[in-house]
Amino acid sequence: MPTISQLPPATPVQAADLVPVSQSGTTAATTVGSLLANVQPAILTPSGSLLGRVSLGAGGPEAISVGFGLELNGDTLNAIGITGLTATGTISASDLVGISQGGADRNISYAAFLDGLTIDLAQPATPVTDTDTFWVAQGTSTMLRQTFAAIWSWIATKLPSYKRPVVEITTDTTLDGTVHNGAMLICSQAVTLSPAFINMGNGFSCDIINLSDGGVTLASGITTSTGSAILLPRQYAVIRGANYTGGSVVYAGISSSAVAVPGQVTGLAANGATSSAITLSWSASTGGGVPASYTVQLRSTGTTNWITANGAVTGTTFTVTGLAASSSYDYQVYGVNAGGSGPASTIVTVSTLAAAGAVSAVTWNVAPTGSYVHASGTVGVNAHVTPASASVQFGFSTSSTVAPPGWTAGSLVNTDLWGAFVPIPTVAGSWYAWCEGSDGSSPTVYPTPFVVT
Repeated sequence: MPTISQLPPATPVQAADLVPVSQSGTTAATTVGSLLANVQPAILTPSGSLLGRVSLGAGGPEAISVGFGLELNGDTLNAIGITGLTATGTISASDLVGISQGGADRNISYAAFLDGLTIDLAQPATPVTDTDTFWVAQGTSTMLRQTFAAIWSWIATKLPSYKRPVVEITTDTTLDGTVHNGAMLICSQAVTLSPAFINMGNGFSCDIINLSDGGVTLASGITTSTGSAILLPRQYAVIRGANYTGGSVVYAGISSSAVAVPGQVTGLAANGATSSAITLSWSASTGGGVPASYTVQLRSTGTTNWITANGAVTGTTFTVTGLAASSSYDYQVYGVNAGGSGPASTIVTVSTLAAAGAVSAVTWNVAPTGSYVHASGTVGVNAHVTPASASVQFGFSTSSTVAPPGWTAGSLVNTDLWGAFVPIPTVAGSWYAWCEGSDGSSPTVYPTPFVVT
């Protein structure tokens, strides 16, 4: 009997081909199709595939895919850990986060997930210590932890370089906590500062420096340490706003030692010179502090040492008396207040008249005539005097027999003509012009009165 290898090659096997089988000890023939009818077909799938069946009805196994979050490792099906997921560098509000809710797996959007992390859901903290930590980002969006001790150390390095904000005030201003709290307010104009506690708030604080030439007014509602509502030039004040059991208060602590000295006196002039006196007038100081008084000084022309004629003149005129006749004097005036002495005026040099002799005759040259409005200025008068060297004085009286209550010293105009500008009387009526020697000699009345209305 030939062996299997001695048989001729077969054509492609068909289901109807016969093969021998032993059936109950007897050799019989059966078809290939019948022989393989109950045999598993060959599984022709790549290595590492997962087999199952997704088709309807009975049939052989089919390759199926491994779902998301799973992997086939050898003969074991495993869930993939978080490190096995694809990495992402960004996240959006609509991205999903997996959670377990009531024993069931759920997802929630990233936006909704973060919205649930409010501060009120956190556990109450114990008193703060240096080792407490909180989230910080350093250079990137990556969250890191930082201790309070480290933060305080950083703040300590910044404090020496901290500079308060400076706000210049040029118009009337109402104090506001959002703009002025913690600031230095430089008033470069004479303005008014008003309080509005509702906008300032409890604990409000600012400094005010007056660098203007006038006073800064602290309006009603601000209580001051000096009782004055005026902040003088070069003064400063510290403003505080606070609530207390009595209500609320805006308080200004005003410096008492920063009073600005007066500005320079201007317009110094001399008039009404006699043989022994000179009348000075000047304009009030402007700029700097307000003068409390003026000091008048003089010296003989050509000398260097000043002599104080009066150190407490409160007005802007003063008559220096006790001078030598026919002598030249220099004069200066300066303002004084609690801050000190201001700069002196420009020096004015004036000479006194020659010593007066007795007047023997007065001949009127120009006298007031007509009508004048009371207190409306001055009127010029002059007269020829004998001897020409004898000084005279002029005045107005309501009587031709009673001398004037006050006199204006005359000045030599030329040759023997003496004159003066005499103030128009302040009372209406008929008035007479008088002239006499400075020593009261030869009083002479102009015979025709003039009218003051």
